[in-house]
Amino acid sequence: MISDYVALSSELAKQLELKQVASLNDLNSNKAIFDLNGQQLILHLLLDGKPDVLKFDLAQGEVAIRASRVSKSNEIVAKAIGCKPHYRPTVLDATAGMGRDSFVMAMLGCQVIMQERNFAIYHLLENALMRLKNSSDFDQEISERLSLDRLNSIDSVVDESVDVIYLDPMFPDRKKSALVKKEMRLFKLLAGDDIDSDQLLINSLEADVKRVVVKRPKGAPCLAEKKPSHEIKAKKFRYDVYVL
Repeated sequence: MISDYVALSSELAKQLELKQVASLNDLNSNKAIFDLNGQQLILHLLLDGKPDVLKFDLAQGEVAIRASRVSKSNEIVAKAIGCKPHYRPTVLDATAGMGRDSFVMAMLGCQVIMQERNFAIYHLLENALMRLKNSSDFDQEISERLSLDRLNSIDSVVDESVDVIYLDPMFPDRKKSALVKKEMRLFKLLAGDDIDSDQLLINSLEADVKRVVVKRPKGAPCLAEKKPSHEIKAKKFRYDVYVL
């Protein structure tokens, strides 16, 4: 199975031209850029010139603890996407990333279709979903509510069965970069800036869905200067909700 990830690593290296990713010799001659630790997929990166690793986990750690406590009353995303006592929308998460918000929405009872265009992020998330499916800590039906496609949402057509489009583009750089967790710095190193997030919102607003929800940092401008129907505010971020 390691050979599969050697092939993935070669493809990743080709796509990124090794601009931000360590070559094999930079790390360990016996390891590819992608590596396996048991069933967990690991990606080796260089952060500030030093080797580091990025890995996604849904079934363990802080994400799993949050998910185990999910309820409509303690997750404001439930209000943002329009959950009701006897209604759970089908959600297209067009910027899946680490899959954490999708996981929470699935725990709320929603069917969630995830789309991720980045080659490496897609494979890390695919591996995290596989391990979630094999985890004894969560019901099988939770993972069955989650599906993942490697697609660029800018180009994809929204299925008519989707009720909500959820967007969480990369947050702008903070002035105090030290406040950003290392994991997010590694993630942004890999993902880059979402320079087409304005167009993604415009495309989403033209789709045949009930609402579009955008997660934004507190104080950040609205995408594409489009004023939402309403805002739902949290301590460090907000949801811009466009009811269509």
